[in-house]
Amino acid sequence: MASAFKLNLFTPKGVVIKDLECNDITIPTVRGEINILPEHTHILTELSTGILTAKTPMGTRHFSVTAGLCRVLKDTVTILSFTSERAEDIDLERAKSAKAKAHDRLSGKETLTDVDLIKFRRKMERAELRLRLANLK
Repeated sequence: MASAFKLNLFTPKGVVIKDLECNDITIPTVRGEINILPEHTHILTELSTGILTAKTPMGTRHFSVTAGLCRVLKDTVTILSFTSERAEDIDLERAKSAKAKAHDRLSGKETLTDVDLIKFRRKMERAELRLRLANLK
């Protein structure tokens, strides 16, 4: 029985993590969180926005993911996410500022188009995710 597997996390901007040895990963999907353990069955699933938690021999690592795909094949988990950040890379003040700006735009002081409403709701969701992730450092 295998005791570990590799995690690869990619975005359109580049590699977030490659070949991270893991014993356990929790991944947010559109159908809820899934837990990946060694020798997990092969799957392809759609990601949801949330926090990916990877337990490694060196400790627990946290990453944000926003939409995309997760593939588990043999001893490798590959995540293709639209955006992703490592917990240690979160700028707390920037995340607070982004949340405040999105909240201000959504407060109803000005009329927003449907497109703008979706855009600022997503910005708010990402800012809140970053704040949660920053607390996991």
